[in-house]
Amino acid sequence: MNEIDWVRRAIQTAYPNPDHVGCPTPQALADMARRKLPVTPEEQNHIFHCSPCFATYLAVRNQIRRSRIIRLSTIWTCSTVLLVGLTVYTYSQRPLSPPPQFATAFNLQERPVFRGTQSAVIHPSPFVMPRGIVHLSLTLPLGSQAGMYQVQICRDTNTKALLTTSGAAAVRTDGATVLNVNVNSTSLQEGQYALGVRQDDGEWSYSPLLIHDARRK
Repeated sequence: MNEIDWVRRAIQTAYPNPDHVGCPTPQALADMARRKLPVTPEEQNHIFHCSPCFATYLAVRNQIRRSRIIRLSTIWTCSTVLLVGLTVYTYSQRPLSPPPQFATAFNLQERPVFRGTQSAVIHPSPFVMPRGIVHLSLTLPLGSQAGMYQVQICRDTNTKALLTTSGAAAVRTDGATVLNVNVNSTSLQEGQYALGVRQDDGEWSYSPLLIHDARRK
């Protein structure tokens, strides 16, 4: 117990006044403690020399301190919650970084072309496509005609294609048939796939394809 607490306890018992001689009313004491009424020197002297009045006055002051602590704690808690919520909201509203873009060209004449995906997904020498927005230029196998083509990326023929797109192929002056399509491979995991190509409703032909994250060292 520190010295101030010792003095307070001593005053509460050192000056008994069972008949409340000269005591202000309890309401007046409460108003004095709450600073609603001024305390004259005479009243102050009485309070410090009357244990019942001092106890009443001290109880009101302690109640005020507790209420102030609770109010400050509530304000601090609300401010903290608000700050955390604002931080989370601000972070969630930040625009996501756009996926990287790449320009990639595959010459399908340089790799084997398969009628099914099983051989394509295990071929040891696949084409390599980065993850992101890929502007893909495909040189189609010899004898391919101009027109609309469909492109898909899949793992096997028993599952739905993981990615599909389409584009128009044109025959260049050197005789090569080239198909340009845009492929968004950001949703695909790194690994080997089958790159499927077909004209209109023709049969699919598959080439080995490896998806690689170009940002990974």
